Amino acid sequence: MRKLILVLIAIIAATIPAPAVAQNQDDERLVVGTNLVSVNVSVTDARGRYVRGMRADQFEVFDNKERQQIAHFSSEEAPFSLGIVYDAHSATPEQTVATLRALKQFTGALRKEDEFFLMVFDSRGSLVVDFIPTAEQISNHLTFVRPKGPAALYDAAFHAGEKVGAARNPKRVLLIISDGGDYNSGHSDKEIRRQVREFNIQVYGIGVTDLTANPPAGYRRWAFEDITRGIAGRAFLVNTEAAFGHAVLAEMARVSGGTAYFPDRFDGEQELFGICTQIALELRQQYTLAFYPTAAATDAKWHKLRVHVKPQAGAGKLSLSYREGYQLPRK
Repeated sequence: MRKLILVLIAIIAATIPAPAVAQNQDDERLVVGTNLVSVNVSVTDARGRYVRGMRADQFEVFDNKERQQIAHFSSEEAPFSLGIVYDAHSATPEQTVATLRALKQFTGALRKEDEFFLMVFDSRGSLVVDFIPTAEQISNHLTFVRPKGPAALYDAAFHAGEKVGAARNPKRVLLIISDGGDYNSGHSDKEIRRQVREFNIQVYGIGVTDLTANPPAGYRRWAFEDITRGIAGRAFLVNTEAAFGHAVLAEMARVSGGTAYFPDRFDGEQELFGICTQIALELRQQYTLAFYPTAAATDAKWHKLRVHVKPQAGAGKLSLSYREGYQLPRK
């Protein structure tokens, strides 16, 4: 009799339909596909304000000019994983204190679903922590502990890229605070760009310059603009090495869909905090689109992306910011 009851229970359980899976769960399952390509898109209006409330059918994604079917769409304020790389090799003590205070203020305002780590490096080595240390803690570690790890910008960025690339949140960000100069790295800037493409990491840069050592020609104030674009109101650096370093930061940010900032006073705590807050705001206002590349697009070559949006009536001209392309990991 007991066996008969168990058989009847098994039959009844098999005939009960499985509960419907929520749409957001379906979307999460889609995200883990092997070759799924995701694109974070910021949409702003003519006044620079972020545009919210857009639907999936208003977006079109093209991979090497071939339109793709959007398999996943999200307008939610998704959590992100953030790796912060701070180049302290040329910073003054005052700059270091201001930077760490600004980062502590910024990371303290992150949501519990977000995660971050900080890598501080100079010519002696690096320190990686999941909190914001004091300037004294960093100085003691880099001076007395015989630190290991990368001691140059490209090596530090590559190491941090690997770490953030394995993070739990699908939205992954690398924030680099540096003058952009590199000294004796084992990795090249090309390797960093390839890593960013394969891991789908958005890069944001905050350019650091000692104006006493690198006086600007012409205007005294820096605007938050790409160093490679000759726009009125921005100064050019006399030091070509410093200018090249800024251009490297700007290029990595542009290709990945991020932004490079060049403040006029790096030692200003509130200015740096304001930039970090702006970055977080942009990340939370983005739309996420994802698609499975066609069979012809599953190689490890560089693929050019283009995103088009169909605005609502009366919305005016919209501007989009997203990564320029992608490169599937090499097998």
